[in-house]
Amino acid sequence: MSKGKSTPIGRLINHLEAIETGIKYLFIPRMTVMYPEEVMELPEGYRGMIKYNKEICISCGLCAQICPADAMKMYLEETSLAKGGEKQAKPKRYPGINYTRCIFCGFCVDICPTGAIEHVSIHDVAFDSFEAQIFKPKDFETGPPKVRYKKPPRRVKPRMDPKRGITYEPAD
Repeated sequence: MSKGKSTPIGRLINHLEAIETGIKYLFIPRMTVMYPEEVMELPEGYRGMIKYNKEICISCGLCAQICPADAMKMYLEETSLAKGGEKQAKPKRYPGINYTRCIFCGFCVDICPTGAIEHVSIHDVAFDSFEAQIFKPKDFETGPPKVRYKKPPRRVKPRMDPKRGITYEPAD
């Protein structure tokens, strides 16, 4: 009789190995970042949340067309009525973003011909509601919310340890 995984002896050995792993990690420090007391130093070129500059946007709509997650949407600009017979300009469409759908692929940033859309280093924002994650053009233009900590976090950077895997050391 072979010592396979489906035999009672094989299953017992698997359980004992799992218990051994659990006991081992009771005494070895955790390998996770203790957020928000610690924050990981992000590498250059990290794709965080998206910043939008309406002043240089040409309303081409390429960002909304290329978005694979359908997170970008073009919204019709709200215009006020013309006064005294003035000719009213044709309203434009401007992008908004739905962070519940965004996968941070960067396609919108790459395709924007004027550079009106770019990534920022902010990535760890918590929202109070589902609706708060949907930014119409006016909100999108103000940028992602700033992360506020009760006290400044300790910055850490990942390091590969051959025995333990990824560990974190102070970045300062």
